[in-house]
Amino acid sequence: MRFGMFDILRWHKDWTAERAFDASLEQIEFADKLGLQDIWLGEHHFSRHGMLSGIFSFLGAVAAKTENARIGTAIVVLPFHNPVLVAEESAIIDIISNGRFNLGVGAGYQAQEFHGLGVDIAHSREMFNEYLDVVQACWEEGTTTFKGKFVDFEDTWVIPKPIQKPGPPIYIAVSTSPESVDNAAKRGLPIIVGGPTTTLGQTPQVVSLWHERMEHYGNPHEHIDLPVSTNIYVAPTMEQAENDIKGMEDHINDEFYRVGNPADKNGVIPENYKHWVHRDRDRLEAGKRAREEGILPLIGTPEVVCERIEALRSKGINRIFGKFGAAGLDLDKSLRCIEMFASEVMPEFAEDTVAVAD
Repeated sequence: MRFGMFDILRWHKDWTAERAFDASLEQIEFADKLGLQDIWLGEHHFSRHGMLSGIFSFLGAVAAKTENARIGTAIVVLPFHNPVLVAEESAIIDIISNGRFNLGVGAGYQAQEFHGLGVDIAHSREMFNEYLDVVQACWEEGTTTFKGKFVDFEDTWVIPKPIQKPGPPIYIAVSTSPESVDNAAKRGLPIIVGGPTTTLGQTPQVVSLWHERMEHYGNPHEHIDLPVSTNIYVAPTMEQAENDIKGMEDHINDEFYRVGNPADKNGVIPENYKHWVHRDRDRLEAGKRAREEGILPLIGTPEVVCERIEALRSKGINRIFGKFGAAGLDLDKSLRCIEMFASEVMPEFAEDTVAVAD
């Protein structure tokens, strides 16, 4: 199996922003030294749910503090950016990391973020698809010309070009809707599964659907294991594992429940996000089904976490990345969690290998 860590810089009310950034960088550097293979970072704006608004700036710091792990975005919200700049920024991160960069992208889903950045959420899917085409075109050798609905430029030399050819691996973050999974498979691109818009219980079905749609479009897929996001906390006892992080992020989650969706101030969901209408119901049902199938949070002693990872592996999940600990948790406990995971959990799965999309 393949393991990594994830951060969006959730901001605890008792911490300064500076403390949160310093702690995240320390955990990332520690994880890289201990052999975690992926570092994923996610963009967010305007809430304590995530402070990585300047995600490429932070990636530069991460590239400088790591040596071995691949570093990637999970995700960059493409409609929020000029796609030519995304291509340029990505190429620079790829160069300074010596070809260790993965570009994870998505269309976004928080209405508050679209409003704050002056982007029409009703066009997010169209913008996403066109912008992704632009990024890939800009990585090709020579000059670039692109004429689309939202982007129009001619004979422009977009430099630098990335080290990896034809460019850094691209991953698409998907919701649980069949349409989003199908869109990624049609492009022949791997998906990122998990996060606040889904539950661990829905993951096996999403993974299976992606393989099915890749087969439908004639794209090779058997060799690719998809990265799956989940929270991770390892401690010496179950009591510590459960109590150390209990309630730590309640105030952040309360805020996220208010703003973490595509509904406008009147509660109306845009047509291009119609699959969100039954999101809460679907999450509850998936959570119940997961527990019945033995899919449980990766929280516990090393032995318990190993058992729970084994249950995920039995469902076809072979690549996991997660947030270690919780926002506001004492840094020593977060570092202890990473150390225990690396030294007592990862070796149990060391004989397995996982393919990385290229």
